[in-house]
Amino acid sequence: MIDFGYCLPIFSGSQDKMARTPMLNSIDDLESNIVSSVENLNFNSLWVADHLSMPNSNSILEGWTTISWVAGITKKIKLGNIHFNNLLREPPYTAKIISSLDVLSKGRMNLFFDGGHPGTKNEVTTFGFNFLNDSERIEMLEESICLIKSLWKSPTKNFKGKYYFVDDIFFNPLPYRDRDIPIWIGTLTPSSSTNEWNERISQTVAKFGDWWNLTPIGIESYKIANQEMRNVFKKENRDFESIKKSVELEILIAQDEKELASLKEKIRLNNNQEKFFGNWDEWSKTNLLGTPEQISEKISEYTDLGVENFMLWFLDSPSLNGAEIFSEEIIKKFN
Repeated sequence: MIDFGYCLPIFSGSQDKMARTPMLNSIDDLESNIVSSVENLNFNSLWVADHLSMPNSNSILEGWTTISWVAGITKKIKLGNIHFNNLLREPPYTAKIISSLDVLSKGRMNLFFDGGHPGTKNEVTTFGFNFLNDSERIEMLEESICLIKSLWKSPTKNFKGKYYFVDDIFFNPLPYRDRDIPIWIGTLTPSSSTNEWNERISQTVAKFGDWWNLTPIGIESYKIANQEMRNVFKKENRDFESIKKSVELEILIAQDEKELASLKEKIRLNNNQEKFFGNWDEWSKTNLLGTPEQISEKISEYTDLGVENFMLWFLDSPSLNGAEIFSEEIIKKFN
């Protein structure tokens, strides 16, 4: 079964050159009915970003607070934060809050862990946290994973690492019914500014990941990234088929071309063209644009390459029209 995930908008995205939520003008538009509706539309998972600030200075809700709110509204949908930043919380605290919400949600939590990728430097430092070099941040992430997983296995623990230590910590509750909470680790859309980070974090994926996620990426680029990750797994003596694959994509879906054109025009009118991405042809190379039939074909290309989870940002949000079409035409077809 394919896991279709809904990315909940927690920041106003209009006037943002990175698309994602170009029709969300205020976080006041985020209401609980969106969350409950997404669950009723049979999305398998719901994801919340983990950022403290945005480049455009618009409001953004804190990720952990928001996912806790979501857990209280929902009953069955799986939950997680996107790129949960290790630099913003000490690992014993991360272990505690994740396991606590896993118990309260009856085993629905995922840990999508991030070492503080290069794009997070400004928000990390302006909020008073340290931002070491790439190698050190990844060492910190790997040490955090080791510590967190050990805390989730035993209520009493000592740990002394290079960056973190605990002394006779008593840790409870453990995750719901002592289950293994899945560890997700992501690489970034390949570019000159991310390639060095991707090369380093790929080793962490191979060592510790249950899931590997990629930010928006086209099919041909995904094939290359897939092969590169396969090579990393070989060096780490791990079977590449043992990890599950995920992609994070933006999506604009409509029943026909006329409706699609209307949505594009609404987005254009709601956004300053000097700032907004604007180029649909370029955008669609790494995201999902079209009718249900067109998007279904594109999703099949990803699933043929082993992708089992899609984290989706619906560009018409906070409207649920796109999500409803996707549920009826895509989720039912694939699941």
